[in-house]
Amino acid sequence: MFGKIASALSSAMTPSAPKPGNTHNDPARAATYSAIASEIAAEHGSVSNDDCAKCDGCDDAIWDGKTYPDYVMERYGDLGELPPGFDVDWDTDLAGSAAGGRGKVVVISTGKSDWERDHVDEKDSLAHHLDKHIQSLKLPAPPAGAVKDLSKRPPASEYILKPDQDHLPSLYSSSLISQSDDPEDQTVLVFPDWTVVQEVENSAEGAAGLYAAALGQGVKTGGTRQRSWVLPYRAIILLCSHKRRDKRCHIAAPLLRSALHTVLAKHDIGIDETGASLAQLDGPAIEDMGEDEREMETRRRMAGIEGIGGGEGGEVGIFNINHVGGHRYAGVMLRIFPMAG
Repeated sequence: MFGKIASALSSAMTPSAPKPGNTHNDPARAATYSAIASEIAAEHGSVSNDDCAKCDGCDDAIWDGKTYPDYVMERYGDLGELPPGFDVDWDTDLAGSAAGGRGKVVVISTGKSDWERDHVDEKDSLAHHLDKHIQSLKLPAPPAGAVKDLSKRPPASEYILKPDQDHLPSLYSSSLISQSDDPEDQTVLVFPDWTVVQEVENSAEGAAGLYAAALGQGVKTGGTRQRSWVLPYRAIILLCSHKRRDKRCHIAAPLLRSALHTVLAKHDIGIDETGASLAQLDGPAIEDMGEDEREMETRRRMAGIEGIGGGEGGEVGIFNINHVGGHRYAGVMLRIFPMAG
């Protein structure tokens, strides 16, 4: 799908096409958005038209007769601006440019928003131990340029429970504060499983146990004291804040966070920025269920998440992470949903 989106972008940005202006409601920018939205919808992705211009160009009447800036100001207030130096690159394809996000996505609690230039170089961190363990396994890498066939993904209304095993896990250190009972242990979020793993020992042994239980071929019982539950969030937003890797991301992250607070509040959507909502989760841990019960119970718990189907209400987890890599863009925001869309 990423390749198709890149193609759509390229088609919308041909040399003869006018370069989009610096406002959301610029006609050329609306045409670009329309091309991207069509490609996403064709691959069963969810596309929202809220606050967007019409696909055939802009008309002030679609914003209740107001200009777009006045409409935004009235509905959301002042969302702020990026500082000088944050120019918009309309020529380079963004789609497929990032190195991360393949395989399982693993978000590790550190309680910090900046790390060593390569976050796995932080000695005695769980990310360091986990990276070393994965390297020691000498797992075969996928062929260069291999791209998963996203045309076979489930519809947007279905939950993703079967992770992609074609790539190694992508590791991220985060500002998430550990909610484990033992203060020396870490909390880990695993996607697309939509689970939080508690009581992960911050050691080489803990990393090996985490990989065997949650990052290999699925949940296994025994061998570790870690326990996992379904995440209670309707969505997760990860913001790159990695100053030692990219100062622009460090500047952009709080600006994006502020805008997210403003917009989500308008829709009565709560925000968890520490992981406090993960401290006391209901029901038995996934590891304590029978093999036949796990998927059914996981689906039931996910279906019970407030706001999972859209609309107002529910809660979003927003956490800072290290640099994604493989691109030259700032700010960087990853949005993860419990459904295929």
